[in-house]
Amino acid sequence: ESTEGYDRGEKFAHYRRLDSLQEYVLVAQDKVRVEHYARQGEHWVLTEFSDLQDSLSLTSLDCSVALRDVYERVDLRSAEDLPSRT
Repeated sequence: ESTEGYDRGEKFAHYRRLDSLQEYVLVAQDKVRVEHYARQGEHWVLTEFSDLQDSLSLTSLDCSVALRDVYERVDLRSAEDLPSRT
């Protein structure tokens, strides 16, 4: 069962109040989709990734990760065959 709604709603709202949090990342489990939120002053900037050739840079951790590595063991073909949620 997905926690997507909670992760993107109430949980993120709580995390945004933490001054120490500089970045927040949501990773889809059924398709190539990564959302990277980065704090810029009082605002959050969203960058979306949807290509396995993309690379996510986490400035606060001084690291970068390729989406192909994130999704290395995920069978995306089976996810495409699942009925969509309505």
